[in-house]
Parts: sequence; structure tokens; C-alpha cells
Amino acid sequence: MTSVLPRADRKLVLALLCAASFASVFNNLIVSPILPELSEDLEVRVAVAGLLVTAYAIVGGVAAIFSGPFIDRVGRRPVVIWGMVILTVATALSSIAPNFMLLMGARALAGMGVACLAPAVFAAVGDLFSYEERGRAMSWVISANTSASIFGVPAGAFLSGVVSWRWTFVVLTGVMLVFVALIWRKLPKDEPSARGGGGGMGGVAAVVRDVPTMMALTSNYLATSYWFVFVTYMGAYFHDEFGMAKWALGGLTMVMGLGVLVGGNVGGRLSDRSGKRPVLLVTSAACALFIAMETTVALNLALGAIMLFLFATAGGARFASAQAIVSELSPTRRGTVMALNASGQQFGIVTGSALGAAVLSLFGYAGLGPTAALLALASLVTYAVFVDERRFAPEPARDLAPAAGG
Repeated sequence: MTSVLPRADRKLVLALLCAASFASVFNNLIVSPILPELSEDLEVRVAVAGLLVTAYAIVGGVAAIFSGPFIDRVGRRPVVIWGMVILTVATALSSIAPNFMLLMGARALAGMGVACLAPAVFAAVGDLFSYEERGRAMSWVISANTSASIFGVPAGAFLSGVVSWRWTFVVLTGVMLVFVALIWRKLPKDEPSARGGGGGMGGVAAVVRDVPTMMALTSNYLATSYWFVFVTYMGAYFHDEFGMAKWALGGLTMVMGLGVLVGGNVGGRLSDRSGKRPVLLVTSAACALFIAMETTVALNLALGAIMLFLFATAGGARFASAQAIVSELSPTRRGTVMALNASGQQFGIVTGSALGAAVLSLFGYAGLGPTAALLALASLVTYAVFVDERRFAPEPARDLAPAAGG
């Protein structure tokens, strides 16, 4: 159900939600560029250090399943706030972890925070904006996400390279404390019309029984998987294959961030005009093409950076369209659907990072791109066969009726 908040208030809430999303994405991405430094300091192999991503994602994936009904029952604001608090504590603990196992525990706690935070943010965006304009709204959240990639993560990677990876988490903790204070003070209580009616684990069962919804969530799970097959080991790949300096590895995240920023904004606006489904299908195919070329055709640093940018641009456009679609699959259980989507994405991180480690051990870096491409094609086919955007086309008209009377 779309909120009846005035447009100015919706913009303020969207800005606060973007800040929360920035924090969660920063936590998600920061491990990749500091992985070589971290593995050396804690004396573990790169493939083992990649398990930090796995621990983060497993806990987040399980916790997200249970967070959905809670989001629908109590509203978005308290879940966003407590998700931010948990994530901040976990980040602080990461900075002082004395060994690899305790750092893994801190990253697992961070996954729990994101499991609450991410679906509540996207459910709130679904509450605030009608389906016809939701692609553009999602593009603003993606812009916040990519700000973490473009500005935050490269700075964190540089700090790790010249001082210590621990200082990356210290600075991130300080930034998040500021965000927690702003959200606590400025994020308004949910309007009753934005809370949905799908609370309880019965809501989870109802979503799981709906085949198109589950296939859309499966497609997004596969999309996250192919992303993290490569991205988890991206820093190590560019360092080992092209001799890129450790302190400069954060620049890769900047390249990806710029690509996602361009793709998310163009794709979100295009999907509002021409439909989310065609944008999603075309960009999924483009992702498969460019990631396959990344580790097979790109023979030098410049070509690798170009392929990375094109892959990220297609991925950003796909993400904006996919999030808009998923947020409309069951409006009365929006929190539950978004939480299951977040859970699938977290398990996609597990699948992708673990599969990437296996491929890296068996075939080297050259195998990462083709493996990710196969998953991208599977994501495309799953969506194309089972999900029809027209099934919920009437919903926006019902959502907009209360707003028109306000």
C-alpha cells in the first residue's frame, strides 16, 4: 500500500533510508578490497579469508527469513533503527578482533544487522512510491549504495593499505554512529497504511506457496550468486593477474560503483517508462556477456577495468528493475517478501563466494567469469519462464486511490 505522506516528507524519509542502505552496502563490500591485506595479517589463505563473506551471508540469510513478519507487524522504523545499531556494534567488534575466528563472528553479527536493515529499507520504499514511479525511487537507493562503492570503500581500502585494515572498520564505525543518530532523531513513525497485513510466519508460508513470487526471488538469488562468484575475489584477481598495488585495489570498487550508479539510474527510469520486465531480461543477458569476458578476453588492466564497468552498469540496471518488481509481488506482505528476497541474496553471497573459491582452486581465475555467466543465464531463464509483470499491473491503481483523496 502506498503511503499518503506529503511529497516533501517522502523525500526526507527516502534520504534517511538511503543513508541506512549506504551503511549496509559499505559493510557488504569492504571485505573484498582489503582481503589480501587481511589474509596476510591474520595468516590465512585468500580462499579461507573469503569465508568472512560466507559467514556474514549465512547468518544474514537465516535471520532475514524471520525478520520479514516482524517488519510487517511492528513497522519499518524500529527495524531500521535496530538493524543499524547491530551493524554498528558488529563493525566496532571487527576492528578489534584479535584473530580470524573472532573476526568471522563479528562479520556474522553484521550479517544479522543487515538482515533486519535491508528488507525494511526496501519495504519502506515500496510503501512510499507507487509502482509507476518506484523504479526511479529504487535508483536513488542504488545511488546511495554506489556512493559507498565510489567514496567509502576505496577510502577504506586505501587506509588499509597505508595503515591497517583495522582502521578501515574504526572509521566505518564512526560514520555509522552518525547515521544511527540521524535516523533515530529524524525517521518518522510508520503511517498505519504502510505496515501491511502479512505479519506472522503464516505470511512466509503464503509467499513461499506463490510460484511466480518464489521464482522471482530465485532469479534474484541466482543474480547475487553470479555477482559474488567474481566480486569476492576481484581484488585478489587484479592484484595477482595484473600486478595492481594493494593500496589501489579500492579503485576497483569505485569502477564498479560508477557502473552501478549509471546503470541503476538509467535502468530505473527506463523501467518506469517501458516496463521492468524487458529491462531486467536484457540487462541479465548483458551481465552474462561482460562477466564471461572479464576473465577470458580481458588480458590487461585497462580491458579488465572496462569489462568490470560494463558488467556493473548492466547489473545496476537489473537491480533497480528487480527490486521494483519484487516490492509489488505482494503489497500486503511487502516486508515479508523483501525479507525473503534479502535472505535469498544473502544465500546468493554464500553460494557465489563458495563456488568462486572452488572454481579458483580447480581452474584458477580464468574460470570465475564463465561460471558467473552461466548463473546469469540461469537467472534470466528463471524469470522469463515463471514471472509475468502484468499479473500485478492493477495494483498501482488501488494503491494510488487513497493518495488521490489525501
